[in-house]
Amino acid sequence: MQTPAPGTLRILHLSDTHLTGDGALHQGTVDTTAALHALLEHLDTVPGTGLVVISGDVSEDGSPESYETVRRTVGDWAERHGAAFVTVPGNHDQRAGFRQVLVDGHVLGEGGQPLVHTMEHHDPSVPVRGQSLVAGRRIVTVDTSVPGAGYGELSEPALEHLRAALAEPSEHGSVVVLHHPPLPAPTALHDALKLRNPEDLADVLRGTDVRVVLGGHYHHHFAGSIAGVPVLVAPGVANDNDVAGAYDQETALVGTGALVVDLAADGSLWSTPVRLPRPDADEQALHLDAEAAARIAAAFGPA
Repeated sequence: MQTPAPGTLRILHLSDTHLTGDGALHQGTVDTTAALHALLEHLDTVPGTGLVVISGDVSEDGSPESYETVRRTVGDWAERHGAAFVTVPGNHDQRAGFRQVLVDGHVLGEGGQPLVHTMEHHDPSVPVRGQSLVAGRRIVTVDTSVPGAGYGELSEPALEHLRAALAEPSEHGSVVVLHHPPLPAPTALHDALKLRNPEDLADVLRGTDVRVVLGGHYHHHFAGSIAGVPVLVAPGVANDNDVAGAYDQETALVGTGALVVDLAADGSLWSTPVRLPRPDADEQALHLDAEAAARIAAAFGPA
């Protein structure tokens, strides 16, 4: 891959790593720790990465051990490449375990330097939130998870955090990272588990210096916009959602990928999907018929 132009922030955008504390296979089929290691090794020769982002569902089980794995695996990769490392909770994450290891999600700062945090106790009802500065860009993380649910929502405290963070422009604009993207869902199940109030996000973003919103959750690469701001959804590390399948069913294929996102000093933006070559790619990893998908939607969607 080409070296980024001077003044460009190159972001390695990962999502949905679904790591487990005991090494159990995701959905009984995918070793997500091995997939993450293989993907990072594949991306080792990509030059000029300044920021690594994981946009949620870092863990499958919410265990401190799973967060230690991501801190060690992705953190070491970012340190070696002189890159900052930022992550945010998703619907499978548990805020207590996340905070215990990753604190507010801003793990490494510019140049891969560890960030110093004041350890504070927060009730799990309080969204995880943070911001840091990387190459003149303000990186703001917003927690869209709802404890015990699969759908996403921007609570008033989360919205207020975002409003306050974006109140004044930064040198080269801002990047917002969240899990549930403000884009239409590809399947009925994901529609039940989508972000419930994207219009509130749009109201906050409108007229600000935000250059891009980075999200995950859909386990497939999507691109769109909200309030005139580009939205990029990364492929899943754990698997690849079959978006061409029947809408009322849910099928995931074996597949691991990431986005390489380049954000130029003038605000220009482009992204390159990268897929990990693997011999079992595109084998079926999970299939839910319409009845099973509807049961999960009823259990974890809004009441």
